[in-house]
Amino acid sequence: MPLPDLQILVCTNDRGAEAPKPSCAQRGSQDLYLRLKDLLRERGLRDAVLVSRTGCLRRCSHGITVVAWPGNRWHGGVPVERAHELLDALLAGETLPELVMPDGPWE
Repeated sequence: MPLPDLQILVCTNDRGAEAPKPSCAQRGSQDLYLRLKDLLRERGLRDAVLVSRTGCLRRCSHGITVVAWPGNRWHGGVPVERAHELLDALLAGETLPELVMPDGPWE
């Protein structure tokens, strides 16, 4: 299998519903991950794009956190309903400006 042209990391960290700090899993990150995988399969891009689940990416208050490589493109608050738009932007080497992760400290 050739190396992917694009890697998309989706935080699926789960602290549990009772945790004082939010986590991406409570915001539906597993659904976003699965939707991105489905879109890649539908578009015939499974060999060109790798979507991976990750643990905490340390931007919890801005989750669901998604990072794309190459380009170090960080997005936050990504709703599953916008998975296709996000994928289109990432494939074009771009971002969705309104979902770009704001600057700030690691959490």
